Amino acid sequence: MPIKIFNHNRLTQRPFFQELIDLLANHEDVTLRKIKATFGDEPNLERQIEDFVQAGLISRVDKRYTNQFQVFTDADFDLTLPETAPQQLVFDQPFFVAAGSELISKIQTSQVQQTLRNQTNGITLHFSSDYARKTENLANYFYHVEKRVALTPFEEKIFKLIGDVNLDYALKYMTTFLLKFAKKDVVKQKRPDIFVKTLETYGYIVKNGDDEESYRFNLTFDDREFEEIVFNDAQDFIAAQIRQCEALPIFVKLG
Repeated sequence: MPIKIFNHNRLTQRPFFQELIDLLANHEDVTLRKIKATFGDEPNLERQIEDFVQAGLISRVDKRYTNQFQVFTDADFDLTLPETAPQQLVFDQPFFVAAGSELISKIQTSQVQQTLRNQTNGITLHFSSDYARKTENLANYFYHVEKRVALTPFEEKIFKLIGDVNLDYALKYMTTFLLKFAKKDVVKQKRPDIFVKTLETYGYIVKNGDDEESYRFNLTFDDREFEEIVFNDAQDFIAAQIRQCEALPIFVKLG
């Protein structure tokens, strides 16, 4: 039974970890000898296994290895429950789901509420994204760059503009520009910098007609807040997350 991993950490994102847990899920009585016979070319094999054991991901009892985590399946949840109001659900530990299950699709298409803040002002940018982080928005761009996730063709265009820029530095200039729209419908900007061009590329601002140096705000200002719920149990988190289905329009909250 192949296993899909969510919320990777530095150990679970190793390709060998995925290969090892799939082996252990499909075979019993697995010894170190069997692992070496299967992955003989894997560098630092024993050291990596020890890392997994020490992290509590793999169990070693009587020199036999097994997965030390629950693999969730459709049978573990009621997939028919109605959606709930948008909330900020927090669970940062890896969890594991049986590949091919409907549950995977439910998780990946569920919505997460994302916020970007900076230290310069009280402005907050709010985004909704699918859990798989395939939604094209600024929050996912910074996440993908930070985590070294392969960028989409659209994100490659953004990378050519701002690259691996410091998040707080970028937001300082972006939010300062967006703040002008709280008082004006049209904002003039001679020689737009890379941050203004990034906002335009995402469609958060648009040119004012044929005037190449003026922009209109293409988002909304909103003061809504979302309840933040922190989970310690993976099953409780998944049960709540798959009911988060509403994708909200991007909005800007003033401090």
